[in-house]
Amino acid sequence: MPRTEFFWILSIAVFCSLIGSTVRADDGFGTDVAAAISKAKKENKDIMLLFTGSDWCPPCKKLEVEVFSQPDFVPGVENNFVLVKLDFPKSLELPEDLQKQNEEMASTYGVEGFPTVIMVDTSLKPFAFAGYQEGGAENFIKMMTEAHERRVDRDENLAAAQKQSGGERAQLLDAAISELGEEIVSVYYTDVVEEIVKLDKNNELGLRAKWNGAADAEMRKVILADMLVMSRMAKPEQTMNFIDKVLAEFDFADSEKLNILQIKLNLARETERTDAATEILDQMIGLDGVVGSTKQRLLAKKAYVLAGAGQIDDAIRLLEEQITASKDRPAADVGYLYLAKGELLRKKEKWTDATTVFNNGILATSNNVDLLVDLVGAKSDALFAGGQQAEALRLLDEFSENKTLPEDLRAEALLQKSILMRKLNRNRQARLVENRAVEIVKSPTEKAAVQKMVKLLRAKFDQ
Repeated sequence: MPRTEFFWILSIAVFCSLIGSTVRADDGFGTDVAAAISKAKKENKDIMLLFTGSDWCPPCKKLEVEVFSQPDFVPGVENNFVLVKLDFPKSLELPEDLQKQNEEMASTYGVEGFPTVIMVDTSLKPFAFAGYQEGGAENFIKMMTEAHERRVDRDENLAAAQKQSGGERAQLLDAAISELGEEIVSVYYTDVVEEIVKLDKNNELGLRAKWNGAADAEMRKVILADMLVMSRMAKPEQTMNFIDKVLAEFDFADSEKLNILQIKLNLARETERTDAATEILDQMIGLDGVVGSTKQRLLAKKAYVLAGAGQIDDAIRLLEEQITASKDRPAADVGYLYLAKGELLRKKEKWTDATTVFNNGILATSNNVDLLVDLVGAKSDALFAGGQQAEALRLLDEFSENKTLPEDLRAEALLQKSILMRKLNRNRQARLVENRAVEIVKSPTEKAAVQKMVKLLRAKFDQ
C-alpha cells in the first residue's frame, strides 16, 4: 500500500476515533456551572442541573438508559435548556475543582438523594424539581417543556407586577408563583410570598390565607393561649384592651372570633359591666358565620345578661321580638328563645305564661333532643310550681317512656321526676324512679354518670 494512502487511511481512522470519543464524552451535558450560566444567558435558555451517582446509583443508571442516552432527548430539550451534570462517582476521582463545585451545588440545593433534577433560571433560582420517573425520554421532555413554560409565565407575571401596585400587584405575584409547587415556593420564593401577604394584609383577595394560612393559624393559636393566660392573671380591663387590639390587627375566622369574644364576655360579666357584655354579645351575634342555633343561643344569653342586671322586662321583649322575627326560620332554632323566655317568666313567677311558652318551644323543637329535654324539664318545673304537680310528673313519665329518644336523656327526665317527688316527700317512690333511671341506660359510661347523679341526690335528700 502506498505511503500516502496509508497515512490518509490512518488520519481518517484517528479522526473517526476522535469523533467517537467526543460523542461518548459529550452526551449533551456540560459539567461547568459557570460556563452553563454564560451560555444560557447568551442563548436565552434555562439550565437543567442533574445530580447523579453515575457509576453506583441504580435509579441514576436507569434514568440515563431510559432518558438521557436516548437519541431524541437532547434535541427535544436543547432549545430551552443548557444541560449540566453534577456527578458524584465512587470509582472515579473527579478533578478537585469539579468535585468542589458539585459539592457546593448539592449543599446549596439540599440535595441528599440521587438522581435529582433541578431546573433553574440563569440566576440559579429553581422553578422545578424532578427525579426518576417512568415514561422514557418522551415523558421527560414533556415535563421539562412544561416546566420551562411555567418559568416563562413566572417571569411575564413578575414583569407585569413591577408596573402595578396594591391588589393588582398581589394577584400578578400570585400568578407568578402559583404553578411552581409549594416545596419550591416555600424555600426559594419567600420574598414574593411576604410581599403578597403584605399587599393583601386583610385577606380581601384571599391571598393572605392562601400563602400564609399555616403561619397565621399558628400565630392565632399563640395569641389565643396568651389571652387565656391574661384572663386569669391580668386585670380584666387590661385583657379586654389586649383583645380589642388583637382583633383590630389580625384577621381571625368567625369561629375564632367567637371564642375570643367569649373570653372578653366572661371578663365583662365578671366585672358586672352589663353594657359592655351586651355590646360584646351583639358583636358575636353579628358575625357572618354565626347562624342558626348558635345565633339563637347567643340571643338567649344576651337576654339572661339583661335579666341579671335587673332588666328582665327588656330581656323578655328582646326574646319576643326575636321569636317573631324567626317564625320563617327552621323551627329548631327558635327553641332556645322559647326556653329563655319561659325561664324569665318563671323567674317572675308567671307559671301559666311560662308553661305556655315552654309548650310552644316543645312543639317547635323536633330534631334537637338535647334542647327538647331542657324544654320538657323546664315545663315540668313550671307546672309543679304552678300547683299542677301530677301533670308535671306525667309529662316527665311520657318523655322517659319514649323509646325513640336517647337513653341518657330519658334517664335525665326520670332523675328530674325523682327530685319533684322528693319535694312532695315521696322519697321511697323517688328511689324506685332513680333505680329505673339507672336500668334504662345501657352504655357503661352513661350508666356510671347516672349512678353518680343518683348518689348525689340521695346524699342531699336522704338525711
